[in-house]
Amino acid sequence: MKILEVYGIGTDIIEVGRIAAAIKKNDSFRKRVYSVYEIEYCEKKAKGKYASYAARFAAKEAVAKSLLEGIGKNVSLSEIELSKSGNGAPFIVLHGRTLEYSRTIGIREIKISVSATDNFAVAYAISIK
Repeated sequence: MKILEVYGIGTDIIEVGRIAAAIKKNDSFRKRVYSVYEIEYCEKKAKGKYASYAARFAAKEAVAKSLLEGIGKNVSLSEIELSKSGNGAPFIVLHGRTLEYSRTIGIREIKISVSATDNFAVAYAISIK
C-alpha cells in the first residue's frame, strides 16, 4: 500500500464580475491566463461563460497555493489547466515549467474541487506527494 503525503492545500474565491470585466477590457488577459482548451470550453457555454472562466481562475490560484509557491518563477497561471473527465469530474493538467517544478518537489497528483454561482467561483486544491 502506498502512503501518500499532503504537500500543500490551497483555496481561492473570485468574483465572476471581476473576471468578466478583465476579459471584456483586455482580450490578451484570456490568452495570458487560460489554455486553448479552457477558452474553447468556456466560449461554448451559452449560459455561465464567465462563471466558467472564474472557476478556472480560482482553480489555478488554488493549485498554485497548494504547491506552496504562488504565481511566479516556478508556477504560471497559463500552465495550470482545469479539465473534465468523461463523467464530469474536474482534474488538473500541468504544463511547462509548472509541470517540471511539481515533479521536482515530488508531486504525484493534485486533487481539485470547484464551484461557481452567477456571482462567485471557489476552488480547493490538494497537492499530494
